[in-house]
Amino acid sequence: MATWKNMQTQQQGSLPDPQTAAVISVFAGYSPPVGSYDELFAAPQQMRSHWKRFAAAINRVGNEEMLRRWTQAKRLIHENGVTYGAYGDPLDKPRPWELDALPLIIPQKEWGNLSAGLQQRAKVLELTLADLYGPKKLIRDGVLPPEIIFAHPGFHTTLHNLKPSMGRYLHSYAADLGRAPDGGWWLLADRTEAPSGAGYALENRVVESRMLPEGFRACNVQRLAPYFRALRETCRRIATRHKDNPRIVLLSQGPSSENYFEDAYLSRYLGYTLVEGADLAVRDRCVWLKTLGGLYPVDVILRRPNTVDCDSLELPSSSPGAIAGLVDAAAAGNVAITNPLGCGLVESPIFMAYIGALCKTLLGEDLKLSSVATWWCGDAVGREYVLANLDRLVIKRAFRQRGHERQVTEHLKQLPNDQLAERIKARPSEFVGQERVVRSTMPNWGGGNVSAAYLAMRAYMIASGDSFEVMHGGLARTSTELGSLEMSLVSGEGSKDIWIQGKEPPQHDSLFQGRHEPVKLRRSGDDLPSRVADDIYWLGRQVERADSAARLLRAVTMRLTSESASHLRSELPMLLRTMADQGQIEPGFVVEGIRQQLPAIEENLPISTFDATASGSLRSMLAATYSTASRVRDRLSADSWRVLVRIDEQFRAPATGTWDLTDLLNMSNELIVDLVAFIGMMSESMTRTQAFHFMDLGLRIERATQTTSLLNNCFSVGQEITGEMLEALLQVCDSLMTYRYRYLSNLNEVPVLDLLLTDETNPRSVVYQLLRIKDHVDRLPRTESQPTSSEQRMLLSALYAVRMLDIEAIGENHSEDRRRELVEVFEKLEQHLPQLSQAITNKYMVHAGPSRLLTSIDQVRMSKP
Repeated sequence: MATWKNMQTQQQGSLPDPQTAAVISVFAGYSPPVGSYDELFAAPQQMRSHWKRFAAAINRVGNEEMLRRWTQAKRLIHENGVTYGAYGDPLDKPRPWELDALPLIIPQKEWGNLSAGLQQRAKVLELTLADLYGPKKLIRDGVLPPEIIFAHPGFHTTLHNLKPSMGRYLHSYAADLGRAPDGGWWLLADRTEAPSGAGYALENRVVESRMLPEGFRACNVQRLAPYFRALRETCRRIATRHKDNPRIVLLSQGPSSENYFEDAYLSRYLGYTLVEGADLAVRDRCVWLKTLGGLYPVDVILRRPNTVDCDSLELPSSSPGAIAGLVDAAAAGNVAITNPLGCGLVESPIFMAYIGALCKTLLGEDLKLSSVATWWCGDAVGREYVLANLDRLVIKRAFRQRGHERQVTEHLKQLPNDQLAERIKARPSEFVGQERVVRSTMPNWGGGNVSAAYLAMRAYMIASGDSFEVMHGGLARTSTELGSLEMSLVSGEGSKDIWIQGKEPPQHDSLFQGRHEPVKLRRSGDDLPSRVADDIYWLGRQVERADSAARLLRAVTMRLTSESASHLRSELPMLLRTMADQGQIEPGFVVEGIRQQLPAIEENLPISTFDATASGSLRSMLAATYSTASRVRDRLSADSWRVLVRIDEQFRAPATGTWDLTDLLNMSNELIVDLVAFIGMMSESMTRTQAFHFMDLGLRIERATQTTSLLNNCFSVGQEITGEMLEALLQVCDSLMTYRYRYLSNLNEVPVLDLLLTDETNPRSVVYQLLRIKDHVDRLPRTESQPTSSEQRMLLSALYAVRMLDIEAIGENHSEDRRRELVEVFEKLEQHLPQLSQAITNKYMVHAGPSRLLTSIDQVRMSKP
């Protein structure tokens, strides 16, 4: 077997050649460690030839401009929400994606040789899978030991003889690579189950090419688009039905997955519907997408979950997202899955001990790309070698357990040699020994502080024709230490873009290529998954709730900080009662004698506003909005997402220094502007499909609810209505300017009521919301046998109650009976709106996931008789 070659080099001082001297300044201070191959320097101060064009280009940019661009690039990564972590786990905050400014540059000739080795490797692994899930000739002929499948927890007999679409057992393949001290590339690990990282490689390329366009052009960097175009073509070709326009979905593990950003990013880039297991169902051995309009057939599943998490009926799955019957549907040939179920079998390190023999047997060739030396302890010779060399080998489990490799390897590393040897002797077939990897180094720029980092690379391939298309690039991962990189992304290691340097500038390339055949025009219909409709609906509600809360908070804060004495302002009790209904302040403050409570309110308002643990606080509303939006990232534009990131980042209590109500007022003003921007983007950029209808439906129901609550608190029976209260109403409802243009400075309750309650031209009035809600409800799917739904009847009843109000009569006759008639309409609305929301949820979205907790104002309204 191949082993690492010892590097016998002696670093000697030498004068740099003139060309190198002209471009060395950007790397001033960089000193690679001894004992590793350095990607940048062949010898001290002697830059490798393929780096010189890049170094010259960025040297002309200069350090100051480089720092400015790098700051902008980091900001772009942050605003795009590029993270690696679990959105759905409150204990696991998504970690920011760390991209270094300096790419890894590889000459095209070297990359061509490496690609040939990778393509050969992928062919060997695919043929191995075909044999192990079929005739098992490799085992019968003694090429592989029987334990390689019969002791393998990842070998599932239910997948035996399951023929994948087009006969391809491997559609997508990735390889983790490292460079040896002698400059040769070594394969560190195979990734065949559901290789991750291609989306991050694409995002790295977008950011890096914009940050350093001079260097990008100077190096003739090859494009990534051919890989993703081949991915789309492969998914289209493996479809067993509807080949011209198959329905392809990207199956994600959901927001709790550490790869959720990448899933959403790729689904949007490729144009595939992002789904979770709960969105799919198997009927009559076919896979169907559960949508608002019914079941739609699925032709291809681009899967991200592990095999065991894909079918709760045939596989040992504990995942709530498993799709019962998926194996049977695949066996019937009614759905194609990429990668096919069970292909993660050959990821295990035990196969690396036999890869040379497999290549010779299956292809009749020697390996073009060497693997890191591996010995299986189930073999007597291998076990003897491992036990004799425990100090210089890495001991791993022979059979890969995805998600647990790092913990298991680290645990074995901590064991004393005698205990480790006993464990190996007790169950030798479960362990392998691998030679320690001394990876290459290259500089990390790190904002101007150049330092050395150890490097590993992940390369990607997609099945294309009879071979594999290799991505012209990949994902480089860096670490400051020589430890295992198996879980480096999870533990927060850095990354680099990989530039394949061509001899000539590449032709313009794009994911979408013009085709001569005609394309059938389409309009998106009722194919929105119920789970997505649920999240979109609640996103609309949560955004509007936050906007209403911010406007109310601003109105209160303005009055508490005004030159007029706050205890004399007649509108404050009404505003504070509404805040208490929302949960923004403790109900205990809103009692008789509220004016004596004002000092405590002024003191506690900033604290309660930013209390993330309080369900009714404005900070918690924004957190809920961000969380819900993260679950439908593939439905949001990049600009919309950036606004949400800015809101989540900026509306937080200052970490240091003193701050007061004036600071809170300024932050509220900025928040309202950002929320309005987000709502406007959603309204203007979303096509009028079901996603838009559910988003706007949630927004309108929430706005009607909030406005009704405010009006009810103002016009309650027995309360004297002042001009200041009416002005506050108009201000919170963003209708003060309209009122002034219509009625100048004369404040009267009749025109205020008309403007905020019954004016169908005012986009802030209650009746305007009801009409918009009616329009959306009328468009919801329903059976022809039910021409009028319960939601429509509820809505018509609410509209009738509002329209039958005689606003002028209420104004002319100030009796308690007239006021009570008005309040009864408010109470009817407060009863019907939550019921309407619940009816819509029950009919269209209740099966999509866990029930939502109604908080603050919803609880108050639902509890009323």
